[in-house]
Amino acid sequence: MHSDKLKIALMGRTNVGKSTLYNRLTRSRDALAFDRPGVTRDARSKEFEVWDKEAIITDTPGAFDYAECENDTNLVMAVNQKIDAIISNSDVIVFVIDAIAGLTPYDREFSRTLRKSGKPVILAVNKSEKKTAHDTFAESMELGFADIVKISAEHGDGISYLLELLHKYIPEKETEDDIIIKPTEQEEIIKLAIVGRPNVGKSTIVNKILKEDRQLVADFAGLTRESAASDFEYNGRKLKIIDTPGIRRSARVTDVLEKISVSNTRKSYKHADAVILMVDASSLEGGKIEKQDLTLASDILKHGKALVIAFNKCDKTPYDINDIPEFLKRNFAISLSQLKEVPFMFVSAVNEHNIEKLLDKTIATYDNQKRKISTSKLNDWMSKISMSDLLQSGSARFKLKYITQVGSVPPTFLIFVSNRDNMRDDHERFITNNLKKSFRLEDVAVKVIFRDQTRKKK
Repeated sequence: MHSDKLKIALMGRTNVGKSTLYNRLTRSRDALAFDRPGVTRDARSKEFEVWDKEAIITDTPGAFDYAECENDTNLVMAVNQKIDAIISNSDVIVFVIDAIAGLTPYDREFSRTLRKSGKPVILAVNKSEKKTAHDTFAESMELGFADIVKISAEHGDGISYLLELLHKYIPEKETEDDIIIKPTEQEEIIKLAIVGRPNVGKSTIVNKILKEDRQLVADFAGLTRESAASDFEYNGRKLKIIDTPGIRRSARVTDVLEKISVSNTRKSYKHADAVILMVDASSLEGGKIEKQDLTLASDILKHGKALVIAFNKCDKTPYDINDIPEFLKRNFAISLSQLKEVPFMFVSAVNEHNIEKLLDKTIATYDNQKRKISTSKLNDWMSKISMSDLLQSGSARFKLKYITQVGSVPPTFLIFVSNRDNMRDDHERFITNNLKKSFRLEDVAVKVIFRDQTRKKK
């Protein structure tokens, strides 16, 4: 195991659910979990991911339960010595207590030991889903720990918030250019789905990209029934292109085979890394946008995919192929606000116009989705934006505390805020838009989570 990874220890009395939590976090069954005190006698460790970062977690024997050790003083001493050593070697402690049993003298004694250690502590109130549970959460505030979370290790409740709290303790690995993730030698194949309504030219553009007549094409709808995948390389990048059947409005789909085809199409783009949504430019009379195109775009963005919209058959329009009319972009954005972020391009699959530019833009958008921005840069940005007129006005009765990136594809950011309830929609939009502009994420669907971190008064 690598010593530079964050070391997390699960600690607490016996039978509070540490082993169940260990199995939940590591997605394993390595720890024996049984409803009887003292089952875990040895510490076990495993590497696992806290969202996009790696850490090492250790399950430990129960602490201070002299009665459960059957008055075996040698066993008590051995267990407590091991616990002291684990505390010393850990970076963060997750102190687990039992919401059903409530706070016990052992919990209070152990909390004093943890506070003396000087280690960061997250207090996890487990079994909080039980109807018979005492009001342990409010009682647990007496222990004096800032980070407290209600969880159910058995059912998974509260685990996401626990991961958020753990994530902020994992240090950034700074590089000379810590914004772009460099491709690895064994670069993952980019799965690229081509989607759209029937007869918009999906199979034609796939054939032009592959420079082969892999897919049947004809000037009528419904020829493609199954999703077909083909591997190819472009400018040193490996891609898998997926041609999909056209999707019509649900009300028009009555054939059983077509329903299966539509279902397969949705599965294809949900499992893709990037999507090209093809729109028939020749059908855009007066700039009117088909509802089905908007529905598809919305669903693709909802699944966090890198999206590029390609207006095909531009040779059948009066417009310049390299100059998409602003009213088309504007009409898309008015109909679906998220499309302000999405790149548009005019292409002609038949005449092979802008095919390479379309691939370049799609790959660039995909790479942008995978960008990782260091926590230090994000918090420098947040310090500056906090001084803006809007966030300094009397209406902004909240304070931005801390920001970190917790995921990519799409880039996902977690912002801790004091007095979160005082934030308005325009505050959130301003912060999100400024974040995207500051870090060149305009063409990407960014997700920002605002988490309240108001300190509760005792």
